[in-house]
Amino acid sequence: MAGSLTPRVRGSAPRDKNRGTRTRLRRDRRGAAALIAAIAAPVLLISVAMGVEVSHWATRQLDYQRSADTAALAGGAALARNDTPEQAANAAADVAELSGIAGGARSWSQASLVLTDNLITVTITNGVHNSADPAVLVSVQGAVPLVFSRLISTATQITLGAQAMAELGPQPCILTLGGSGAGISASGNVTMAMPGCAMYSDSSISMTGTVTVNAAALYASGGIRIGSNVNGTGTASAVQYAGVAPLSDPYASDSAVQNALAKASCAPTQPQPSPDKNNAVTLTPNTCYGSITISGSETLVFNGAGLYTINGSLTATGNSTQNTSIDGAGITIVSTGALSISGNFNNGAVTLTAPTAATAQNGAIPGILFASDTSVASSVVGNAPIPFTGLIYTPNATLSFNGTPTAASGGCDKIIARSVSMVGNAVLASACSNYNLNSFGILPNNSLVQLVE
Repeated sequence: MAGSLTPRVRGSAPRDKNRGTRTRLRRDRRGAAALIAAIAAPVLLISVAMGVEVSHWATRQLDYQRSADTAALAGGAALARNDTPEQAANAAADVAELSGIAGGARSWSQASLVLTDNLITVTITNGVHNSADPAVLVSVQGAVPLVFSRLISTATQITLGAQAMAELGPQPCILTLGGSGAGISASGNVTMAMPGCAMYSDSSISMTGTVTVNAAALYASGGIRIGSNVNGTGTASAVQYAGVAPLSDPYASDSAVQNALAKASCAPTQPQPSPDKNNAVTLTPNTCYGSITISGSETLVFNGAGLYTINGSLTATGNSTQNTSIDGAGITIVSTGALSISGNFNNGAVTLTAPTAATAQNGAIPGILFASDTSVASSVVGNAPIPFTGLIYTPNATLSFNGTPTAASGGCDKIIARSVSMVGNAVLASACSNYNLNSFGILPNNSLVQLVE
């Protein structure tokens, strides 16, 4: 019929065969995670591998730094024993090679003071703490093969390097080992003259009052406090080094000194000798005495060079009108107690001299004048010069200089104590090469070698 609608035949729409799969994938994300993991796994593996390799580089870098450090110290040691710059540079290069740095044909330039040895360069130069100090600068290099890095680089190796400088400074005339408080203190009207050596405190240094200091340098593990009235070359800012590493006791493991200290706890074979008709109290080497005390018109005589052992203290009280005196040359005094010298002595009334390496006999220890492991304070107090030559070693006790004593008139004068306080005058000298004293730092003579970079 005209105008009639054609009937629509209803039926199902064409089926999308993939719709169920997509729906399941939308509902189940495990497939997506697996895909991401598959893509990321190589990146993660490369990252882990690179981390391992970079850690290996850091380890090798530390090895090179240790090589440079030990080589620089070896070169500094050679300079300190008066080797030529070329000899010192060769000593440094030898140690670098022994530590695994590849050497080769060496060349030395006297004009520039530079030694080259394949991957090793040694330069004899000026110090950084003090430009007047000599120093040894060592640079080392090494090639490290690339392993995992070759996945992302065409290089087959990486070059690593390190450098270290050892600077020679003056050996301390005074070393204090206490870790707290003022290790070295000066107050009042004080003059300290030690132009060839330094003062070194494992804690701090404090100077107040009218103090004059002539020292090569001041070193302190803690702070350095200098009053406004203090003057002298040793207090200039260029020679003050605060915050340095503490030094260890150079005699803590010295068998000669420690054995002598142990034997000082002996049973005295006789009490203190009585003065003879000349008022002389005479001591004999290699004899165990109790505490020794002299005063008035008495004279303490150390009868010949040698080792003197006192299980107790040594006390001398001077009287200039009665000519109190002490006479001992080439001697080492080892005591369980304190050293106390006080009162008024005439000039020249006190002679205390340690043996040199060539003259030591009868058990005396070269360079050691007085040694005690007591914690009781020792003191040198007087209004006239009280010279000594050698080392006063009281690592556990304070040593005080009061009044106007002069610790030395020249030669070799050293102090190792827990702390040192000064009110008065002190003159210390550093000409100790003949006394075979242990180093207050690293070396067996008058120089202190330290890594400075």
